[in-house]
Amino acid sequence: MQQLEQDRTFIVNTLEAYFDTPHRDILMSHPAKTAEDDYGVPHEMQVGEVDEEGWVRWRMIPSTVTEEQVRRLEQLHNLPLPVPPLYLAYLTTRHVLNVYLRYDHFMVGLPDLPSDNPLRSLHTLWETWQPLIAQGYIPFATYADDAGPVCWDTQNPTEDHDYAVVWFDHEALVGQPSWTRTQLAPFAQPLFPSFRMMLTSLHSS
Repeated sequence: MQQLEQDRTFIVNTLEAYFDTPHRDILMSHPAKTAEDDYGVPHEMQVGEVDEEGWVRWRMIPSTVTEEQVRRLEQLHNLPLPVPPLYLAYLTTRHVLNVYLRYDHFMVGLPDLPSDNPLRSLHTLWETWQPLIAQGYIPFATYADDAGPVCWDTQNPTEDHDYAVVWFDHEALVGQPSWTRTQLAPFAQPLFPSFRMMLTSLHSS
């Protein structure tokens, strides 16, 4: 439990640093929710009035997601191993939108966690890429402009229950309803030794 609290503090600091930019007003603006099933900003995350184009400022608020809910989602999608502890902290610490982490030559988008349906984006990601999960690659984010899934390679773990981060070009996977691990491995493009290193490198850059 102490480790989880430390990880949650790390996540809060990472998110605060990410949004602490001259572009904050742009990053923290998004279309307002207008229908129950759309992806707009829920009312409790809205700040101020919705503008004439339907956009509204939003704010991070404490998460209502529990570890039990995450574990149920893992079971639903037959994950071979649980998500790394730091990712669990991401899912359970803040309701947040528009997290696109920028590195030297690429960008990684983490799932939106809106307060009204926080795990929907992750559920969709896992549902879409179930064939990857079956071969030990767990999607947890998207590469650049949805160019493909960013995944953990569960056959390349670290000592602290994290995994090497790779990504797959969507075009390389099109047209194949199923894959073997041997077929997938050449398309797994390495990004980071672990999810923790992926976030830590933001602080050092």
